[in-house]
Amino acid sequence: MASTTDAVTLTNRASLLLSDASQTRWLPAELLNWINDGQLEIVALVPNANPITSTVTLVAGAKQSAPTGAILINAFVRNMGVGGTTPGLGIRQVTRKYMESFIAGWLTATPSTTVTHAAYDPEDNIADFYVYPPQPASGMSSIEIIYSSLPTAISDLNIGTKITIKDMYANALLDYILYRAFAKDSEYGNQDSKSQSHYKMFSQSIGVKYTIDSSIGGQSQSDGNQGGNPAANLTNTR
Repeated sequence: MASTTDAVTLTNRASLLLSDASQTRWLPAELLNWINDGQLEIVALVPNANPITSTVTLVAGAKQSAPTGAILINAFVRNMGVGGTTPGLGIRQVTRKYMESFIAGWLTATPSTTVTHAAYDPEDNIADFYVYPPQPASGMSSIEIIYSSLPTAISDLNIGTKITIKDMYANALLDYILYRAFAKDSEYGNQDSKSQSHYKMFSQSIGVKYTIDSSIGGQSQSDGNQGGNPAANLTNTR
């Protein structure tokens, strides 16, 4: 769902809290830059803060690449057939270690256009994943994935220009702006403590969300790793 929060609403609120309604100490351009910086930091910490569902056309073989601009693949959803318009079987996400424990030659197995497993190890490499069975040399299929994407930079503070991550992060972005604004004046009085206080509120807000999502994601990954023999699934789909 697209955001409904105007970027200028956040900068105006920040200016009032900074007792700088005229925006002479902290210029609008600065505040806008800090919104963009905050969005990037949120997406880095919370992979599903800016999700995109996309159909990806695979290439021949087992090794595949994540879409351009993808920070992390959150889920491998289903097969979409040759041409990408025919919804098919769901895909189980596993690790390479899981695949190797069942099929030593899984990377060079008999090709098929139906993917049953996607091996993805983001701790090692967020940009590449592997499909089982490998794709044939021609007539490759497509799959549907959900991935975390870099947020589009906000270019102006015109009314109607929205933040480019979910509305639920608007308050966190406000704290991020205040953290950066007070940091600018950290050499004066208690401004440094104010800056750190707002960063703490920002990080706590993001941290709570991140903890919940990681717990859910971890359970999903665990379920995938404890699944049955992938060779049996491939046999059943031929």
